[in-house]
Amino acid sequence: MSEKTHVPDKLQGYTLQVRHMLYELISLDLERIVSVEAFEDVGIEENDYIIAEQLKSSLSNNSPISDRSVVFWKTIYNWCKYIECGALLINKTIFKFVVVANHNVTPGAIAMSFKDAATVEEADMALTKARDKLWGKELEKKKDIPNTYEEYLEYIFDTKRKNIVIEIIKTMQFEVFSQNYDEELRKKFSSQAIPLEYEKELFLYMLGWVYDKVNDMTKDGRAAFIQCKDFRDALLTQIRCYDLNTILAAVSTQPSDMVTKMEMDKHDVYLKQLDLIELEAEVKLRAASDVLRTKTEKTEWAERGIVAVKSFDNYEESLKRLWNNGKAMLPFLVGIQDNVHKGQALYTICQRDVASIKVQGKEIPEFFGPGFLNLLANEPVSCPKIGWHPNYKKLLEKEGDKDE
Repeated sequence: MSEKTHVPDKLQGYTLQVRHMLYELISLDLERIVSVEAFEDVGIEENDYIIAEQLKSSLSNNSPISDRSVVFWKTIYNWCKYIECGALLINKTIFKFVVVANHNVTPGAIAMSFKDAATVEEADMALTKARDKLWGKELEKKKDIPNTYEEYLEYIFDTKRKNIVIEIIKTMQFEVFSQNYDEELRKKFSSQAIPLEYEKELFLYMLGWVYDKVNDMTKDGRAAFIQCKDFRDALLTQIRCYDLNTILAAVSTQPSDMVTKMEMDKHDVYLKQLDLIELEAEVKLRAASDVLRTKTEKTEWAERGIVAVKSFDNYEESLKRLWNNGKAMLPFLVGIQDNVHKGQALYTICQRDVASIKVQGKEIPEFFGPGFLNLLANEPVSCPKIGWHPNYKKLLEKEGDKDE
């Protein structure tokens, strides 16, 4: 499959929080609620528990979960604060580091011991070893502790809050994505029951849906909450828009003004034909845009196996019949005498009536029929299959002589 739209580039337009919110919303538990900036970077509420996820993006060789990582100790410090102020309940919260890196990340020995501690006794032992390694066995601060995290260690190793720290260690989890986060996100999204032909479009749409929801809620300083059921309902609604039994959905996007202008500057035969019937610049711009999108659709639909190549041949024959029927109507139109206005009338009739013609019995995007008509008016260059001006072949031949 050709990837004319490079999805990883598009993903970078969304924050890691939004992307990970999408990651966590893909769940069979429709009652699950995922939040941003409520009680952590990303939070999950399910089965009377809260999972507080601290997201860390690592673009250098430094590991945010190494033994002497400022980020690591600051996060544990913050979790302790949340518990002490009542923002999180110690026996109802699971604490999790999610690390997204562009290189391989290995947890430090302390982080691994915290992760592996499943009981109070194991957590107590892991904390003691960490304190001895960084602080000293006599609870006397080592002189080589950097100022960057000295405050956090003093707070965490204070015996007054030992029980809190032990409970945090006991539930602590790690999820590390080394150079593959966006790939794993797409795989998880694709694991749902969605039409694979439109997986890319649905993925980007739902990512945008999550972003819009978060943006609407947080712009007023509120936290953002989305229930998995709402996410699933929105996805199913969008899937119905791509129902292959009734429609052929567009996979292309509207070309930019610059790309459309470049197409106009080429002044291909179909645009020369529109010049012959003196259509306005706005109409020609729309025609150029329709042609660009139609070319993309034809290629993508064929490569994805959505439309058989033979079906395009059948569609072309239907458009030729439409064009011939339009020409046959011209003598019956009152008040149209000169050839320019006849051409304008024929172009208008065909652009209007092409919407009724389907591909493989399915409805098509509104730009596809008009774009396909202009493609037929563009080739072969020496003698296009259809045209709008009654004398288009002779006039184009003269244009060609001038160009030579």
